Amino acid sequence: MIVMFAAGALRVMCMHLLLKGNTYYYRRRIPEDVRSLYKVPGKRAREQLMFSLKTADKAEACRLADAQTRRLDALWKAHREGSKAGADPHAALAMLEARHLKPGDALRHRGHPAIEAYIDNLVGPGREEEAIALLSPTEQLSLDYLYSPSVPKLLSDAREKHFDLGKGPKAKVAVDQFERAWGHLLEITGDIPLDHLSRDHANEFVQKLIKRGLSAETVRRYLAQVRPVIQTGLLEFEMSKVNPFEKLAIPNRDEGPRKPRDTFTIEELMAIQAACREKDDERRWLIAMLSDTMTRLAELQQIMKEDVRLHDPVPHVRLRVTDVRNLKTGSSARSVPLVGAALWAAQRAMTTEGKFLFPSIAKDVPKDEFHSGAASAALNKWLKENKLARTGQTLHSFRHTMRDRLRNVEAPPDLIDRIGGWAGKGVGETYGKGHSLELMQRYMLKTVLPLPGEGPAEQASAA
Repeated sequence: MIVMFAAGALRVMCMHLLLKGNTYYYRRRIPEDVRSLYKVPGKRAREQLMFSLKTADKAEACRLADAQTRRLDALWKAHREGSKAGADPHAALAMLEARHLKPGDALRHRGHPAIEAYIDNLVGPGREEEAIALLSPTEQLSLDYLYSPSVPKLLSDAREKHFDLGKGPKAKVAVDQFERAWGHLLEITGDIPLDHLSRDHANEFVQKLIKRGLSAETVRRYLAQVRPVIQTGLLEFEMSKVNPFEKLAIPNRDEGPRKPRDTFTIEELMAIQAACREKDDERRWLIAMLSDTMTRLAELQQIMKEDVRLHDPVPHVRLRVTDVRNLKTGSSARSVPLVGAALWAAQRAMTTEGKFLFPSIAKDVPKDEFHSGAASAALNKWLKENKLARTGQTLHSFRHTMRDRLRNVEAPPDLIDRIGGWAGKGVGETYGKGHSLELMQRYMLKTVLPLPGEGPAEQASAA
């Protein structure tokens, strides 16, 4: 055991390390119940492992010792569980390493005594088929590796490559979603070689999620997390294999239960905006801004005052990536005119202290750690408790409602997409600077609802 760091009463140790001269060695006692793994015919089973890590660097030695410890733990666990467990690739490789063997050695060094002794130890010198059939899955896999020309690429290798190439999720919420989906897959397959992944595994993945009560839409999202990782592995490791997760059938995908999404009527919107003006506090300002801008909660919750331009010819809010907030897509970066209740709310919110427009709601955390779940729950709860929202109506319904309101004043579809931050439908949409704030404001002003007592709304219901 080597001391890696010491400060006062604190010490960080690295286990199983021994320094001899200028070289670090790995040394570890072999538990009695797994010593048969290291038994050489005609000799007593070894009680201790000790071998050179071939480095004089303490930090590198600790890293190598940690990797060896993890491999041995996997090997010993697989040996203890026997055939009850599925094949563990890490343990199978560790079995070879314990005898100083590597995948493909049986092809490169035919008849070598170390290889013959390893095989004899597993199946006996007779090597009858019956003895081979009694091997555990991990033991069988170790023999496959011994006769394999290269180290197989595992699911974990595909995952690592996917993230190394910058393709993996980065925000905390997205990472958590990915980990749930990936965890479900490994519960079925374990960390198997990538080329062993089959269509049966993929279908079992879908069936498992369905049996757990997940909706067809949630299953689709889980598949969208797993599929690109597998594709990255197949592509980067040059495997001529069809991705088993492509074009999977999801039972009842079209008929499965979905959360209803309903829009607000004009009368309901007027009631919400009136309640926000009456309450006149930070949370209600945020709701009012959402009601008249077609923005997402996550876009406005973290907005900074420097991005609210009230004194420009067209008052507007700039939505951009900052240190405390990502945007959903590239097209989400945009400027949105402030009209009606949104303009009133922004003017009120600019009187608060600090850099955030909504200081008591915003979270001063790195953008990859931000999520709007708590704020969404609190604001939706207020709408429900005050009978301002029906079943199926949420904060996100403001986006759907505003899209209908703009349609009803005959706003061009591409302008609506621009205001809402949706990607354009054609290649031509990528050319030029896009619609002016003045044009967006002209149509958005047509959707402004009258204040209470000013008379009925002139536009058709958005529902």
